[in-house]
Amino acid sequence: MTFERQDDFLKQQTTVIRDFGDKCRFNKIYNELYWDTPNVYLDIEDDLKEQEDKIPFVDGIYLYDEKKEIVLSSVGLFSEELFFDKICQIETEIFENAENLEGGVVACRALLQGEKKEGILFVTAIRTWTSKGEETKYLLFPVRNRKINSQFEQSEEDKIFLTYQDKVLYTTENWKIEDNWEKSFEKALSDKDAYVWQSDMECGFKYTRMISKKSITDSLNIYLRGYAIWVLCSLGIGVVLACFFSKIRYENYRKLILHNEELEEERNGLRIESCLYELLQKEVRPQEELWNRCLESKIYINRKYKFFVVLPDNIPENKGYYEWFGQQMNKYSVSTAYRIEIVEGMLIYLVCTDESARELEKKITTLATGNVQIGIGDLTTDISKLRQSYQQAKERMNKLPGSKEKNLYPEREVMSLKEAVKNSDGTRAALLIDEISDYMKQIDTTMITGILWDVSRIFGISMNKVLEEKENANESIDDFAKRFLEDMKKKAELLPKPVQEKTSGYKKRDIVDVLSYVHEHYLDDNFSVKYIAAYFETSVSNLSHFFKKNMEITISQYVEQIKLERAKEMLQSSDKKISEIAEILRYANSTAFIEMFKKYEGVTPGAYREDGNNKD
Repeated sequence: MTFERQDDFLKQQTTVIRDFGDKCRFNKIYNELYWDTPNVYLDIEDDLKEQEDKIPFVDGIYLYDEKKEIVLSSVGLFSEELFFDKICQIETEIFENAENLEGGVVACRALLQGEKKEGILFVTAIRTWTSKGEETKYLLFPVRNRKINSQFEQSEEDKIFLTYQDKVLYTTENWKIEDNWEKSFEKALSDKDAYVWQSDMECGFKYTRMISKKSITDSLNIYLRGYAIWVLCSLGIGVVLACFFSKIRYENYRKLILHNEELEEERNGLRIESCLYELLQKEVRPQEELWNRCLESKIYINRKYKFFVVLPDNIPENKGYYEWFGQQMNKYSVSTAYRIEIVEGMLIYLVCTDESARELEKKITTLATGNVQIGIGDLTTDISKLRQSYQQAKERMNKLPGSKEKNLYPEREVMSLKEAVKNSDGTRAALLIDEISDYMKQIDTTMITGILWDVSRIFGISMNKVLEEKENANESIDDFAKRFLEDMKKKAELLPKPVQEKTSGYKKRDIVDVLSYVHEHYLDDNFSVKYIAAYFETSVSNLSHFFKKNMEITISQYVEQIKLERAKEMLQSSDKKISEIAEILRYANSTAFIEMFKKYEGVTPGAYREDGNNKD
C-alpha cells in the first residue's frame, strides 16, 4: 500500500503537469494572436506564479520560446543561454522528444542552480497560435531530488529508482553524476538478495523499488509470532470474536446494500439527464422511442402542461431561492421539476404538471417577481412544441438587465464543450455547439475566428486545415463558421454515450476528503464553491448535490458553522477586536460578521464575550 501510494503521488504530479499544459493550449495569454501589445509577458508571469502555488512539488514553472530564444518565469525573463548554462543544465534533445509526443510529459536529469542541485526536468510541449500560424513552445518543470526524497518512506536497505524510457532520472543510491546510471541500474536489478517491485506509471515513466529479503524475513517473523499469540488468545475468546466479526460483516453488508441503492439512484439520474438533453434537441411525439424512454425514466411528459425555466447558478446569496423553487415545483405529486446543467453557471428546469392553469399562473408570477433573474417559457400542452418553450425561456433570460452580453466571448460554453467531448457526452456537446452558434450570430470576425480555433482544437482538427478549407470554400466567414459548426455537431453526435462511465473524479472520493479540503482552505482569499469544484474536477452543481446529500446542509452553510465556532473560540480566548476577528474570518466588514453571529447565536459578538467573562 505504501508503494502504491508513492506511485500514485508521482502519477498525480505528471497528470497535473499534463493538465496545465492542456489548459495553456486554450488560454489566450499563451497565444500571441490575441495579444494587444507584442512582447508583454506580465499576464503569463502571473499565471505561472498562480500555478506554482498549486504545484508545490516543482521548484518553478518556466515557458521556453525556442524561436525567440527566451525563457519566461514568474520572476522575469531569461535569455536562452543564461538559463540553460547557469540555472538548468540539461540534454537539449528532450525538446524534440516533447514535440513528437504531442502534449505528453517527457523528462531528463538536470543540474539546477544552488546547493544540492541534482534534480529532474519535466517538459511538455504546447502548440500555440500566432499571426504566422502554429508555433511550439515548451513548459519546463524542474524538481530537486530533495523534494522527491521527502515523498518516499524507505529503510536503509531499500533502493528506489525512477526511470523514463529506460533512462534513470532519480535514485536513492549515491551515484556520481559522471557514472553510467543505466548500467548501474541493470547491475542493481540483478541483486539476488532483494525483491523487485515495479510499476508502470504510463507515458514512459516507471517506478522501481528493491526491498531487502532480510527485512522481509524479519517482518515475516514478527507477523508469525503475532499470529501465534493470536491463535492462543482465540482459544479463550473465540466465541466473543466470532460474534464481534459477525456484527462487522453484517454492517458491511448493510453498507453494500446502501451503496448499491446509491448507484441505482445515480444511474437513474444520468438516464433522466440524457433524456432531458435529447428533449432540448429533438421534437418528441407521443408513443415515439424518446417519449417511451422519458416515461420509463419517470419524466412525466404525458402530463397536461409542460414548460422550461432558465436561471443562473452563480449567485451564492440566492442558493435558498433554488431550494424554494424546487420545493414549489415538487410540492404536490401533480408537479415535478427536472433539473440539468448544460453550461456551468446556468440551470435549466423542465416542469411537468397537471395543476390547473390558474395555480400555475400564480406560481409563475411569484417566480418572475423574485430577486433572481429568471427566464420562463410559455406553457404548452403540445409535446412537439416543448423545444420552443426552452428557446423562449433562454431568450427571455438573455434579455433581462445584467445578463451576459452577446458580443462577449462564450468562454463558459467553450470550456463546457471541451468537458463534454472529453467525457464522450455527444448529446451535451451537440447542445453546446448550438449555444455557441447563437453567440456567433452577433459577434465580429475576429471573435468568430477565435471560436473556430478553439472548437477545432477541442475536436483535434488542425487550424491550418480549417483555414485551408475556408480559402477553398470561397464563402464569407459567417457562412463558413455556420457550416463548420454543423459538421462538428454531426461529429459530436457520433461520440459514444457510456452512461455508466459518466462520473466525476470527486465521486471516487469520500465526503471526508471534501470536508478536509474545506477546513484547510476556507480562509483562502480565492475560496469559493467553484474553486472547490475545480480542485475535485467536477461541476459546481454536482459538487453541491453531493455535499447536500451527505451533510444535509449546503457548503455555504457548513462554512458559516466553521466560522461561527472559530469566532466563539476567539471571543472567549483572546482580546482581539470585533473588526479584527471579522477580518481574520474573511468577512466584508464588521457589520456582516455581527449579523451572521446574531443570526445563529441570538446575541451580538460583544454580548457573547461579555456573558462569557461574567460566567468566569
